[in-house]
Amino acid sequence: MKIYFIAFLVTIFSTQILADKEDEESSKDFKYSHLKLDLIQTDDTAIGLSASLPLPGGLYIVLQRKAEGVDTSDDSYDRIINAARLGIHAGIGDIFESISSNGIKLDVKNFFDVYAELGLKSTSYETDIVSFSEDDSQANVIAGIRFGNPSGWEGNLFVDFSKDSEIKINECPAGQICTQLVEYELADKTDQKFGGGLQYNINKRSAVTLEMMSSKIFDSSVSLSYKLKF
Repeated sequence: MKIYFIAFLVTIFSTQILADKEDEESSKDFKYSHLKLDLIQTDDTAIGLSASLPLPGGLYIVLQRKAEGVDTSDDSYDRIINAARLGIHAGIGDIFESISSNGIKLDVKNFFDVYAELGLKSTSYETDIVSFSEDDSQANVIAGIRFGNPSGWEGNLFVDFSKDSEIKINECPAGQICTQLVEYELADKTDQKFGGGLQYNINKRSAVTLEMMSSKIFDSSVSLSYKLKF
């Protein structure tokens, strides 16, 4: 149901994106260099900071850090998520033009960008209530498309594949004497997140974004962000 709501929201605003004809630019003008501050709302409020740095040949580097609160009924935890990924992007027209052969050339315009990012994500849980602090690093893969007007409204659809970690509580079995009543550890589960977002480019240097993301493990999230483009 969550992913259908995301698709519904993006579909509605896509009409506005496609209708915005002022200062149209090709998708190769989508910017992948920015500094972004995120305010993320789930059951708890989280704050995120990310930076994207351009590299030659359509490559770029993404660095992210997010801090959020985790409620485990009795105790309260801080979850710190760090990520570093190498990304690549290209206009759909550039992709088809590069694979044309035998004198056959496809005339496809760059009406959207395709991108993919591969890297690592680490999750750390820390608390002062009990002596529990763990770190875990997993592969992180993101793929998606960007479409719309880079000087006005633009949209973003993506999928995030990663093996995520959450707190697993091992209580003492009934009838047994345990040295520690509750044991905490990280339980790995493969997560698959679907997301969609809208971005309004205020000018060449700044933008605001609204993004929704579903998860198989954690709560769905909504984030409001301010992006400084460079």
